[in-house]
Amino acid sequence: MTTKSRFRIMLAALLGLMPLMASQAIAADGVALYRGKCAMCHGPAGAGRPGTFPPLAGRVGQIAGNPDGKAYLAAVLLNGLHGPITVDGQSYKGFMPSFRALSDEDIAAVLAYVSTLGNSAAPAGISAQDVASVRAAPMDAAAVQAKRAALQTAHVIP
Repeated sequence: MTTKSRFRIMLAALLGLMPLMASQAIAADGVALYRGKCAMCHGPAGAGRPGTFPPLAGRVGQIAGNPDGKAYLAAVLLNGLHGPITVDGQSYKGFMPSFRALSDEDIAAVLAYVSTLGNSAAPAGISAQDVASVRAAPMDAAAVQAKRAALQTAHVIP
């Protein structure tokens, strides 16, 4: 085999891996995931839409500062959230779909990014392992709502 042939084979192999490498880089990009999956409802800056989709900016980082809050945020992304909620005295009746099809890494990346919206602090330390432990115990809509209510009573959710 000539050097030129070996070079062509190596180049073809590298080019074949490029889409895989690019998809892995994108998968861990919370900004891109947020823009593609969340911003259409919650807005590009996480300000929400009155009456339909609650604001995330300035809130997710606070919630993620508590271990139970982290688990709740992961549960919302994994299981969705259905039914009325109140945020800062405003009622919302939107429908949050489940993003269970995303990997644990993707969900952790989105939550880390969203925790920085409206907040100058460092991203919340939500790991893929945190998400995996929540994924291991699926919840229905009523359980997610009950967890939310308990965390609001405990002032974990502002």
